Amino acid sequence: MENRYFFSPDTDLDLSLSTAIPANQFTNDDGAVTSEFTGVGPNSFNNLYINGIIQPGGSYDVSYAELYFPPQSSIIFAGTPIVLETVQFMANIIPS
Repeated sequence: MENRYFFSPDTDLDLSLSTAIPANQFTNDDGAVTSEFTGVGPNSFNNLYINGIIQPGGSYDVSYAELYFPPQSSIIFAGTPIVLETVQFMANIIPS
C-alpha cells in the first residue's frame, strides 16, 4: 500500500534547530487534510522529496503524528513543495 502526503510551508523552515511538521499540515492524494501518516511501521519505508529531490534517509524521521528534521544546516524556503511517500508491505499467506 502506498500513501503520499503534500505540504508547502507558508514561511521559511530553519532546520538549524530540530523541526517537526505535524501530519495534519499535510494533504493526501485526494486533497483532504490528513490526521496521521498511515503506512508507517516496521513493514514499511518512507521517501521524502523536497522540491522534487529525494532526501537521504538520515536527514528526517517519520512517525504517525509528524515529519521530524533533526538539526542540520539547511533551510526549506516558503512555498517549497514537500512530498512524503509511505510504502507499506503486506504478506498474504495462502494455506497449502
